[in-house]
Amino acid sequence: MITVSILFDFSFFDCRKVIQIKMAILKTGAQFFGGLFELFAAERKSSLKNALCLISLCLVMGLGTSGILYMSLRALQCSLLLTLSACGAFAAVIPGALFLSKYLRCFILIFLISCGTQQGRNALITAGTGVVLYNCAQNSFHNLRRLVESLECNLENMLPSIRNILAKYIDVIYWIRQQIQNLPTSHFVKFVDDLKLKHSIDDEVLKSNLNTTRVSLEILANRIISTLDMFSHICKSAAFIMGILLILIFTWFYTKRFLTNIKFENIYVTNQFLRFDEKQKEQGKPYLLRLSRKEKKSFIRIPTLRLSEREWKTMAQFCAPIFSNVCIWIIIIMLDYGLFLLISSIRHHLDHLPAINITMNLEFSAETIFIGLPVDTHKSTETFSYETPVSKGDCIARPTLSITKIWTPLAALIAALLALTLLSAKFTILKVLVLSSFYAEMEKRRIEFLHEKILQKRSWDKLMDKDKVLTFTANRVSFWFPILRMKHSENELP
Repeated sequence: MITVSILFDFSFFDCRKVIQIKMAILKTGAQFFGGLFELFAAERKSSLKNALCLISLCLVMGLGTSGILYMSLRALQCSLLLTLSACGAFAAVIPGALFLSKYLRCFILIFLISCGTQQGRNALITAGTGVVLYNCAQNSFHNLRRLVESLECNLENMLPSIRNILAKYIDVIYWIRQQIQNLPTSHFVKFVDDLKLKHSIDDEVLKSNLNTTRVSLEILANRIISTLDMFSHICKSAAFIMGILLILIFTWFYTKRFLTNIKFENIYVTNQFLRFDEKQKEQGKPYLLRLSRKEKKSFIRIPTLRLSEREWKTMAQFCAPIFSNVCIWIIIIMLDYGLFLLISSIRHHLDHLPAINITMNLEFSAETIFIGLPVDTHKSTETFSYETPVSKGDCIARPTLSITKIWTPLAALIAALLALTLLSAKFTILKVLVLSSFYAEMEKRRIEFLHEKILQKRSWDKLMDKDKVLTFTANRVSFWFPILRMKHSENELP
């Protein structure tokens, strides 16, 4: 028993030591990255070490943005030479500009964060709508085209069927001729064999019309496919360019509003705010200590992983357009699936229709009568049958389903949208923190304003609470002692 307890103590000590090591590593990493961000957000310093670190950070950010630009241009099917040229120029210019301008660093960071908020969501929704519309429209067109081609194929196969039926009728006529030739002849009775059959099927007009229809169908199909491809490419390019422009414009407006309107997004209690409150307390000025439960609903403590009620509402508002567009995507896919089921049902019924069977049972009877008396009787029978399918198996349309092609990119887009929804509330906080780090003077003014705002709100709430208590006490005394109310009313009479 002693050995077991000693081993348990040692294992508990090892676990605690491992946890302490992990916490130390996390703390060191946080301090390291925090120092890098402070260096990135600060003005250029004269020391060589800081300058080299800042240059490295600018190079990494420049290469990262160039990589994003490369993937975006390749997704738009731009040529490799154009893509590499644009990315190379971007990677050469951006790091130097970032090193020289602190405000450009801030703008680039806010731009990258904005790509993950509403503008990024709208870009992903546009991409998803393009994928669904293009693939479903293209697939529906191909299914309808196959249906028309199957009708054309069946019309072409009607000609051999007609020829075969006509050949069977000719065989019947020749069989009748043969039976007549087999009849007994004499000097008095002779059968002259002068049977000549000529038949023709005037199918040149039908063949010409079918060829004209086939050529027109091919031209129309190629034109529609090229139009769809061109429209899809133009929409992708326009959506990408407009998305980038909108993100740039909204980023500029957001930064300008943050710097000019001290009330804008000023609901966050940061570590700098808490240090300012401690400083107020040390100087003997009004301070806040802790936020009340009611104040925590209006003002959010950051950074924190816990979502407030306001952030849940933000996520719900962020998710509403996603849900509506996903419903539209499902409706479009279901329409394409409905056409697929219709053509599949037609194919199934045509495939299981019994073949047309034409059977002719012929009976030839010849009787020789001499002076009213039957002398000889000749009978023969023959069966001619012909079977043809209603629709040839090769002519039945085989529909395809678009969901088999688009479910992978669509699932990736929906997963990205869900991830953005979960992070949407934190992205807004992240933008506020980045702007506060780059504009320290503005952050100081915002902290002072928010501190004063909370103090005034508390004073007003306390005053309202006192009025409520006095009103409640007066009503309570008047209820239990109505004589006082009567005396008070008599004193008020003139």
